[in-house]
Amino acid sequence: MSALFGLLLAAQLQITPNPTRPDDYRAGVGGAPLASLVLDSTLTGGRVPVAILNGHLYPLGSQIGPYRVIAVGAGWVILGEGSKRLRLVIGSSTNPNEEK
Repeated sequence: MSALFGLLLAAQLQITPNPTRPDDYRAGVGGAPLASLVLDSTLTGGRVPVAILNGHLYPLGSQIGPYRVIAVGAGWVILGEGSKRLRLVIGSSTNPNEEK
């Protein structure tokens, strides 16, 4: 039953993998410092979009340090803290101290 649920869930999600991630990639333990956040992948198409940052799943609305996941799209995520916005794209690391 749970295997069937997993297959159905996987079929509903559109997975955008990180083409630049090395094969021997290992996620760090615990929360990563914001300066080293890297967007690995995004999961869209389900009821709740999910960003995968440093190997950890963050559904829309999740808190990451002072930031909240406010938008997830195919290959990108936007984090917000008050009026500040931080856009991460798959394959790049962004330092939140250098807001654009």
